[in-house]
Amino acid sequence: MATPISKKKKFVRDGVFKAELNRFLTNELAEDGYSGVQVRHTPARTEIIILATRTQNVLGEKGRRIRELTSLVQKRFGFVDNTVELYAEKVAQRGLCAIAQAESLRYKLVGGLAVRR
Repeated sequence: MATPISKKKKFVRDGVFKAELNRFLTNELAEDGYSGVQVRHTPARTEIIILATRTQNVLGEKGRRIRELTSLVQKRFGFVDNTVELYAEKVAQRGLCAIAQAESLRYKLVGGLAVRR
C-alpha cells in the first residue's frame, strides 16, 4: 500500500517534475519549435503533451523520434515501461505564444534574415 503524502509535498514534487521535464525537452527540441509541455496523470498512465510549432520534426520519420523521446523520459524520470505516452501538438495560434515568437526571432537574427515580415 502506498504511503500517504501531504498536499504540500505532492505539489512540490509535481512542480519539480514539470520543471525538470520542461528543461529536458527544451534541450532536446530547441530546433523544433518547442514551446511548452502539459502533463496529465491518469490512474493507468501519464500523458505528456509536447507543444511545438513544427510537430513533424518532433515526431520524426515514421514516429521514430517520439519513440526515442518516450524511452529517454522513461529512463530519466524512472517510469515503468508502457506507463508514459508522449504526444505532439501544434501550437494553435503561434502569434500568441511568446516562446514560439522568441525562438522565431532568435533564428531569424542568427540566420541574418529580415526580422520584420
